[in-house]
Formats: sequence, C-alpha cells, structure tokens
Amino acid sequence: MTEKKKLLEVRKTIKDKKPEFKQQNFGKKKRISDRWRKPKGHQSKMRHRFKGYPIMVSKGWRSPVEVRGLDRNGYDTVVINNVSEVEKLESGKAIIISANVGNKKRLAIIEKAESLKIPVVNIKVDKFKEKVAKSKSDKEKSDAEKAEKKKKTVEDSLKKAEKKEKDKKKSQEKSETVEETIEAEKEQKAEEKKEKDDILIHKE
Repeated sequence: MTEKKKLLEVRKTIKDKKPEFKQQNFGKKKRISDRWRKPKGHQSKMRHRFKGYPIMVSKGWRSPVEVRGLDRNGYDTVVINNVSEVEKLESGKAIIISANVGNKKRLAIIEKAESLKIPVVNIKVDKFKEKVAKSKSDKEKSDAEKAEKKKKTVEDSLKKAEKKEKDKKKSQEKSETVEETIEAEKEQKAEEKKEKDDILIHKE
C-alpha cells in the first residue's frame, strides 16, 4: 500500500469518528442555526467542557495535510464546464462535470477525458452513454412518428378539401338543376296562361 493510500485510510477512520460540531443550544431556539460558533458565555457548560454536554472543536479531527482536499480515490478534483478546460488540465487531476452542462456537451467532455485518460468522478460513464444512446434512438423514433402523423394529417386534410370541393360542385349542380326546373315550370305556366288568354279572346 502506497503512502497516499495509507493516509486516505487514516482520513477515513478520522472522519468516521468525527462528531458533528454544532452551535450551543441550537435545538432550543428556532433562531439559532446548527452552524458551529464558539460558546462564549461566562457560565457556559459547553465552554467549560463539562461531561454530558456537546463537544467543542479541538485539534486532531482534521485530515492529514498530504490528502487534504482530495476525493476518496486520492484525486485532486476540478469542476469542468467545457472541452477546452479539459485540455488545459495537469496530470493527476480528476474532473467533476458541472451540473448545468447539457448532455451533448457532457458527452463531448467525457470523450475528451477518455482520450486524455483523465478520470470523471461524478458520472458513471457507461450508464450515461447508454442513457444518451437510448434517448437519441427514442427521439429519432418519436420524430419519425411525428413526421408520419404530420404526413397523414396533410393527406387527410387534402382528402377533406377534395371531398368538400366535390360536395360544393354537386350542390351547385343540384341548385342549377333546381333553378332550371323552376324556370321550366314558370315557362310552362306562362304558356298555359297564354293559351287560356287566347281562348278567352277568341270567345269574345
């Protein structure tokens, strides 16, 4: 086991035993937060370190200096927002991809990091790639379905328009036929009236 790994193990044991340091009486009053502040009261039992009272901050709880600020695998992590920042990294660093980076740029950063053999700490790369591939195929499928639906809608609308046009023509033809019939009836009535008038004139 290397010196770094030993120190990481030491840090882990220290952190496992380390208590939570909280402000005095933080649970008694709503306005008091649980953030650490040193007790300064003259009769403070916590300041006097009486038994049964919360523990105060003291030496010995910090990590070893050599591994301070490193992640659990011993990498010095850097938050990355784009591909150009990956190219500028020094050796022995690991990257954390920022939460506000989209999937497309995230994938590009991962590919660049893999080519430079830089570990990515906050993403399970294989699962992420599978997820991106699946979402891409789903998007393509949904786009194809949308295009098909749009095409069908256009065809249906064209059919409806054609049907409407045919119905319009039929109604026009029908109306023309009705008008012709009415005209014919009028002419027939006019002729009949004329004949009657002629008969009446001859009688006189």
